[in-house]
Parts: sequence; C-alpha cells; structure tokens
Amino acid sequence: MRKKNFLFIVAMVFILMLSGCGKSSTSEPITTTKFKTIMEEKGLEVTDKTDSAKDHSYQEIYVAVDKEKYSFEYYFMKNEKSATNVYKYAVDNLNKTYKENNSAKITENENNTQSVYDVTASDYHCKVIKKENTVLYVTAYPEYKEDAEKLVKELGY
Repeated sequence: MRKKNFLFIVAMVFILMLSGCGKSSTSEPITTTKFKTIMEEKGLEVTDKTDSAKDHSYQEIYVAVDKEKYSFEYYFMKNEKSATNVYKYAVDNLNKTYKENNSAKITENENNTQSVYDVTASDYHCKVIKKENTVLYVTAYPEYKEDAEKLVKELGY
C-alpha cells in the first residue's frame, strides 16, 4: 500500500509540474548526463522524460527512482525564469498538501545561488531546489531522508 501511495504521489507531482508550467558545493548545476551517471551508479532507475513536457521551456527532464526509497526529478530548463516557474509551482503544490498539517516541518531558504523548499512529514520528505536554470525535486520515505540528502549533496546541491 505504501509503495502504491509513493508512486502515485511521484506520478501526480510529475504530471502537475509538466502540465502547469510555462550556491552550494559547486558553482554550476550539474549536467543531465552527470545526473544520469550518478543516479545509475547508485542503482536508481533513470528515465528521460523530456518528450513528455507540455511546453518548450524544458530542455531536459530526467527522473531517477528507487521505488522502495525515493525519487529524484531533475529539470534542466532553457532559462532561469522557467526554472523559477517550475520551482514556484512545486512549492505551491507542496504547500497545498502540507501547510495545514501541524506535524509537517516546512522550511524555505534562499541565497545568492539557490532556493530550497523542504518538507518533512510523517508520510514523506520532499525537497525542491532551484539553482540557476535547474530544479531538483526529491521525494523520499522519512526513513530514507538521510540517504536522499546525501545524494542531493553528491549532486552538488
């Protein structure tokens, strides 16, 4: 049942983000090729979802999934404005889901190089990061939050 719920949420967020959208340890965001390589080395199933995008502001979209633990969606946009739109859309959807949940811990931070929105609730840990013209969206079961965070750091976020 948990696996079905997890896959459903991942699928819904992905569909919503595609249909509704028109600094850290490294100075630049990673390429989609590097994202794919890192995730495959970690044993995740990586899929190119670029062709499923509804508009042309998406240059490349990759989704990396370990169905038992977490998913990572990597959006490489044509420009920073498009990345900001994707980031805001994801944050709005997470706010609708978790804002009224008293047990959910929500944080949002912005600095010169990136914007980070983080939600930890009893059912999932979600993180959305915008860096230049990229967005990384992470969904993990709470017990795999630390593992997911390690991967986020390895990706340069």
